Amino acid sequence: MKKVIAFALCAMMSTGFCQAQKQVQYQETQARLLDVSSNAYVKPLTVELKVKGSQRIREIVRIPRVNALVAMKADPANWRSYAVYEVSKRLACDVIVAATFNIRYDEVAGDQDVQVEVVGYPADFVNWQTATNQDMEWIRTEKFITTSEREKIAAAVKP
Repeated sequence: MKKVIAFALCAMMSTGFCQAQKQVQYQETQARLLDVSSNAYVKPLTVELKVKGSQRIREIVRIPRVNALVAMKADPANWRSYAVYEVSKRLACDVIVAATFNIRYDEVAGDQDVQVEVVGYPADFVNWQTATNQDMEWIRTEKFITTSEREKIAAAVKP
């Protein structure tokens, strides 16, 4: 009889524990949050390009093979950008206008460098000014009419 009472008592206690373990308390609160953010709006600048002389330049930039193929991910766009940077540094100018490129690299022949020839007109930025309302309208029109791909929008050139 003691065994039956002990067994019944254990069964009741285990049922009580199981019920206590099944109880779940959940609470959720929702509120509207207004994140604090600050924005700065900068009025664009316009600038003129002054070409240095009337002669086209031809400069060759050599990029070590390891840099060109590994660090620059073997991407010709990276090679062109680096070449323009190097040429503008050599010629002490801000930009190369109408730049064209000739890239040479032959792994089979054992070339140790990627050779990038840059041809164009060195120029400097002059006459920086805050954009006028007329400039703003022209820039707005130029950006939305001439391209459908936003990531390809570059500096606008005033006719």
